[in-house]
Parts: sequence; C-alpha cells; structure tokens
Amino acid sequence: MALDPGAIVGGYTIEGVLGSGGMGTVYRARHPTLPRSDALKVLSAELSRDAHFRARFEREAELAATLDHPNIVTVYNRGETDGQLWIAMQFVAGSDADNELRDGRMTPARALHIVSEVAKALDYAHRRQLLHRDVKPANFLLAPDDERVFLADFGIARALDEAVNLTATGMVMASVAYAAPESLVGEPVDHRADIYSLGCSLFRLLTGKTPFSKAGGMGGMAAAHISTPPPRVTELAPALPAAIDDVIATAMAKDPKDRYQSARELAAAAAAAFDETTAEVRAAPTPPIPQGGVGGRSGPTYPGPPTGPTAPTGPTAPSSQSHFTAPPPWPGYSGSAPTQASNYYAAPANTGGGGQFGGGGGHFGGPPPNADGLQSYQPSPPPSSPAVGQGRGKRRWLVSGAAVVVVAILVVAGVLVWGGGDETAPGFEPVSLNHMYGTTEIASEPQAVAAVGRGDPDAVLSLGVQPAVVVAPAGGLPAWERDLVTGNTRVLGDLDTVALGAADPDLIIDSSRIDEQTYNKLAVIAPTVTRPQASANWTWQDQLSWVGRILGRSDKAKQLLDEASSAQAEIRSQNPAFDGKSIEVVTVSDDGVAAALSDSPAARYLEGIGFRYSTSWRRAAEDTGDSRALPDPAQLNTAPPEVRMVVRTDAGAGNGSYNGLPEPFSSYRGSTVIVDDPTITTALDNPGYAATEHLNETLVPALKRQVH
Repeated sequence: MALDPGAIVGGYTIEGVLGSGGMGTVYRARHPTLPRSDALKVLSAELSRDAHFRARFEREAELAATLDHPNIVTVYNRGETDGQLWIAMQFVAGSDADNELRDGRMTPARALHIVSEVAKALDYAHRRQLLHRDVKPANFLLAPDDERVFLADFGIARALDEAVNLTATGMVMASVAYAAPESLVGEPVDHRADIYSLGCSLFRLLTGKTPFSKAGGMGGMAAAHISTPPPRVTELAPALPAAIDDVIATAMAKDPKDRYQSARELAAAAAAAFDETTAEVRAAPTPPIPQGGVGGRSGPTYPGPPTGPTAPTGPTAPSSQSHFTAPPPWPGYSGSAPTQASNYYAAPANTGGGGQFGGGGGHFGGPPPNADGLQSYQPSPPPSSPAVGQGRGKRRWLVSGAAVVVVAILVVAGVLVWGGGDETAPGFEPVSLNHMYGTTEIASEPQAVAAVGRGDPDAVLSLGVQPAVVVAPAGGLPAWERDLVTGNTRVLGDLDTVALGAADPDLIIDSSRIDEQTYNKLAVIAPTVTRPQASANWTWQDQLSWVGRILGRSDKAKQLLDEASSAQAEIRSQNPAFDGKSIEVVTVSDDGVAAALSDSPAARYLEGIGFRYSTSWRRAAEDTGDSRALPDPAQLNTAPPEVRMVVRTDAGAGNGSYNGLPEPFSSYRGSTVIVDDPTITTALDNPGYAATEHLNETLVPALKRQVH
C-alpha cells in the first residue's frame, strides 16, 4: 500500500504519490534539511526481499550516481527503511515528451530540441561506457517551458562490458517499440542500440506513432524491427521534409555499423534535414489549448531547429527549397480535440510505461492530458457488430510466421521481458459471445481494450491486461487499480463516446446494465460485449469469469477466484467473532441516510467473511439500485442487528467521528463501525478482485477492532 502523506522514510517526509507500478511507488518527499522536494522511489516490500530486484534497484542508484550531467536526473541518496529500499533523486516539475505528444503540444521544432538535448546525455553516458537501454519519449523529462530536458531512469542500464553477458540470457529489457534488432535476437549490444532507440523516439515525436505500430502485437513488432525496412516519416506526416526519412533510415539501420555512431550525429542530421526548408517549420504554431482548459499551458516555440556541432556523416537535406505547412499536433488528423478531460496512468519506465517517476505526467504536477488532440468523433448509424480482428483495417492482429519464429527464438534463448504491454495470454482462441444485445465474434486477441462498465477496469487489470482506456468516477483510478497499471491507460470520468472513439479501441467491454441505445453508440466505435443474457444476481465473481472468457483468460480468472475464496476463508478462520453475527451497512451522505440492501456488493462482501446480513434489508419490488433511502433514520433501531457499519461520505465525515450523525446512531446499543476512508467506500461501491484485496487489508482490521 502507498505511504500516507506525513510518513517518514529515511528522514524524508512523504508529500504525495507521484506514480506507481509493478516495482514500487515514487513519492514527492520533502528533504530532511533543505527547502526542497525530491522524488523518492521506494521498492515494494515484496521485491525488496528478492535478491535479483534488490541488485537491480541498487544498480540504478550506483550507475546514475556516477553521472553528473545537466541533462541527466541527479541521484542524491539511497537507503533502506523498514525492509524497503529507496532512492532519492531530483524532482523534475514539468512533464515528459510522451505526455506532451499525447496532449497535442509537440511540434517538429520542439521534437528536435528535445532529441538534441537527450543526445547530449546519451553521448555523455556512452563516453563512460554506460548504456541506457530504455531510451523512449516517456523517459525524456521536461522542465517547465523546456528550460531543461532530462534523460531519466537508468534502472536497466548496464556497463558496456556487461552488455554481452546480459543479452546472452535473452533478457530484452527495453520497450519493444523502441528496441534495436540486436537486442531482440540476443546479440551483443553497444551504444548504437541506444542510438537506434533515439531514432525510434524521434519518429514517434514527429508522427505520433511508434515505428512499427501496425506490425501486429509485440511479436509482429519485434519481427519488424529485425527484418522490415525503417518506416518513412512522410507517410504519416507528408508535410515534413523528405530528408527526415533518410535520417530515420540511418538511425534505424539493421546493422549497427550503418547507423550514426553518436547520438549528437543523429541530432545534427535531423537538424540539417529541417534547416534547409523554409522558415515555416521554424515557427511551428503552438497547438491550441483544448476546449475547457484541458491540456494546460501551451508548449514553447523555438526560433529554429537545433544546430549540430559538426556536419553529419549521414544523409543530408535535399537542395530543393520546398514549402510546407507544419503538421497538426498529431499528423494526419485535423479538427479540435474532444472536450472530455482524461488522465493517464503509467508505470515506472522499467515496467514499460511512463517516465522515471511513474510517468503519465501526474507526478510532475503538470496538467492532465486531453484526448490526444484527435478530431472529434462523430458517430454514424450503428452497423452490425463486426468480429473483433476483422474489417477494421487499423490493426493486423495475426502475428506473421516470421514474428512467431522471432518470438520462439527469443523464448528459447532465455527469459523474455517485454517493456510494457500485457501479460501474454496463453494461446488466444476465437470465441463467440452471446450477450444482452446480440452476439460478438472475437477472432483474435484484442490489443486495445476499453473497459467502461462498473467493475470492468478491475477485472481487466486483475487478469493482467493493460486496457487502452477505462471509465472511472471523477476520472481517477482507485489506488488498487493504479497499482496494476504497467502501461499507458487513459482514464475517462464518464462514458463520453467522443473521447472513447478518439482512443481507438478494438474491443469495448461494458458489463454494467446499459440500455440498447448506449450499446448501439458503443458498437459504432468498436465491437462491444455487454453482460451475458442470463445475468441475474450478477456478482464481481461472475463479472471476472465473463471478462476472462472475453479476453481468453478463463484459467487466470479461475485462479484469481480461488485465491479470493481462500483469502476470505482465512479471514473467517482468524476472526471467529465475525461468524454468524448480524450486520447492516448504513450510508450517510449529504443527500441523506440509506441502508445497503442484502444483495448489494457491501452485503455480499461482509457475508463472505462470516457475517450474516440483516434480513430487514431484503430487496423489495420497489427497490432500485443497491440501497434504500431512509427519510426517518429512527426506523434503523426497530430491529437493529448486532453490528452496524456506518459508511460516511457527508461533509461531517472524518477521523471515525460521530459528529453530525442523527440521534438514532448514538442511541444504538450494538457495535458501531464507522467507515469514512474514501478508499474503503470506493471499494465497497466498486467490487472486484483487486477491490476485495483492498478491503481485506483495510476494512477487516477496522471490523476486528470493534467486533468481539
């Protein structure tokens, strides 16, 4: 669990969470003696006990501490507190290049400036015989107004003389989207692998796409890096000068000796490609701030592309003085951005997403991203739902034979660690799903899932799938779901079809109770699966099983359900006082008092850990939703149970206090458990596997203190 503000770690005072992921959590923390905040990366307790991860974490501190460069994040200190390792490092208040791109604030000139600064950092590290091995835009941190650009996260860096031994084991730590061919096939790597990744990063910053994004999943992408010629920037951004295609071709050459031999050489070649065009690109317009203020400050404007120190040995710009218009924020798209605000959650770079401190821009205090600056989505009349993997033309999901061979070779070589993406499903089989509004055929494994119904994000993430977009109340994932995010996931505050369409999902899961009109709107965007036709008494366990079937992860779903059942059995065994005691849940909000019904998620959870839910709150024909409003709270004491759990979200809530509660609460003579922790109330209202784990850790101790 995340540390609370005010907690002390190694003398640092926790101020808030900046990001979290599979390896641990990064906090903004006040320095013990100096008037500043640092970023404190804390390895999880479980991984702190693992010798491999301890060594990896300590290596990050050791390697980064040897680097003293204005474009590299500074490491200040490291230590261990209560069995957990931590690193204190420079806190960069700003954003990162990946989020700026998603926000629609990336221009060609800005991209060149960022790459030029990162190139300085890489060459500095390379001169010291260190390889970064995870060069990508999410690791390019940007101080406000790009006053400084930092290369972050040397967590998987290696000394040059260690690189051969590392790749011999088949460990591919870099994100596959930016990985050099030699790193994917287990050959020795040197500094030119970082240069390849920098070329991939430049391609993404100029086009909005990773180089082989259409290759078909991770296997297809890996195969493309190995055997497919580098893509052309101008195919996605035709307004850019043709010379930039030659720059990318050299940077991404399959043979390292054919690439630029230094990062600055690449930056200089890119600058030269733009330098001989008109000044129109030099003053590339700042992308407009999205409607409603989403997106925050505008990006800076540069007088021109950076100039390299020497003439590059690679390709030069054409002699023609062709005129062109700078591309829109995402080349190939036009129109205004959707107004729906959204957030991104991303894991630390080593888990495949975000920037050094957990990515997503959130840790920097920058504005939340908008919906990628894509044109507004205009629904058309709903067609019949196409089979997933067929007819969309935007993704090719079937891995080519070459890709299968590549993946097989990599797995035989040793352990394959993909930077980002989902846990690989063990052989997806086509499935036909009958649901409330028809039948949806899923022909191949989804690559961009939208989890939009109540409880769907919990189910999808618990099954090990990284959704492209989710819907969560108020646009924020609860902590137990954030901890499962290892990639970039957009979070929408409500079901906005415009923003959802802009995310370009290839499968939508909405297992809440939706009407046919809503289903038709979703089916226009992508194949959509709702609840099964027979779904009376729907529980989170039913939902997890259903989503597991949708995603080809039924075995994983069964494993999780068995684990959840075992955990609740253990709670019952350890807490005999719960056994058979009658209990009710009463909610108190600014709108009034209500009792949770006996088939509500809260009631089901409590019965699962041994309590007997009050028969006073059985569902009646007139009941809707999960609770029954009580205009007169005095009726609570007509047939009171042995235990009353009071869930407070009203203005007077806080610190377990009775303050502001109606008189019937103080006159009740049974055991009262007051719950006003927002995370617990959210978990009770949004059941799921991860939410249940959170309740086991937080609510059960509170019940133990009051129920004897």
